[in-house]
This record gives sequence, C-alpha cells and structure tokens, in this order.
Amino acid sequence: MNPGVAQLSTLGRLWRSLAAAAVIGALFYTSSYGTDDDFPIGPMSQFAFSVKSDGGEINSHWLEADTVAGTHVKLSMDAVGAGMKRAEVEGQMGRFVRDPSLLQGIADAQRRLRPDAPRLTRIYVVSQVKTLEHGRVVAVRTSNRVSWDVR
Repeated sequence: MNPGVAQLSTLGRLWRSLAAAAVIGALFYTSSYGTDDDFPIGPMSQFAFSVKSDGGEINSHWLEADTVAGTHVKLSMDAVGAGMKRAEVEGQMGRFVRDPSLLQGIADAQRRLRPDAPRLTRIYVVSQVKTLEHGRVVAVRTSNRVSWDVR
C-alpha cells in the first residue's frame, strides 16, 4: 500500500461499479434500439453505414436561400443557427421536411448573427442523391425537398 493514497471503501467501489454498469447498459440499449436523439450515449448513425458500390446511393442535404438582394445562396451549415453545426442541421432534415416552419428559426438566427448580410426571403431544403455503379457515380439527382417563405 502506498502511503498517502486513500483506498475506496466497499460502498465507494459498489457505487462506481453500479454507475459503470448503468452507462454500459445505456450504451448497449441505445446502440441497439436508439436514435441520434440519444447522443452522446448512443451512436451518431449518420457515420455508421456503408454504401454498396453497385446500385448504392449517397444522400446529402443542405440549405439554400433567396435574399432581398435578389441572390440565391447556399447557406453555410456551420454558421446556420445559434451554434448549430452541419451534423446537427443534417440530423434535423426530416423534421424540416415534415414541418417547414422550423426553417424560420434558421432565418431568425441568420438575421441575429449576420445583421449586415442581406435578409433571407425563402429557405430551401435541397436533397442530392448520387447513384453508384462499380464504385463510381453514374447519376446525380438534385431536388428541393421543401421551402419556407421567411417572415
């Protein structure tokens, strides 16, 4: 035994063992049955997949907008909202498609974070699907999934 080093009591070891078992159990459950909403305990599934090299599809999403200056711009996903990063925005794409009014929050955040930039008038959720054959892209389809007129 090292002098000056305290040992955990039996109760302390039991508490730490139970806490570790609870975290491992939660990780196992969310890995098997959870969604991205369970992060950071569960995995982020957007990185946990592979694409078949024949007939596989790569899906990507982004946001574009029209401005009062008459320009059409691709929104920078890393600065879209109050601290939202690209992965967070991509994780919400399904919600944006189901409820386009959620895009208003992005327009409001853009106005707050970039007061000198032209105001957004319409936001688009854009989807792109790349089809693979023999590991090469053979077709690209890009479409606007939904749009929102900014208030």
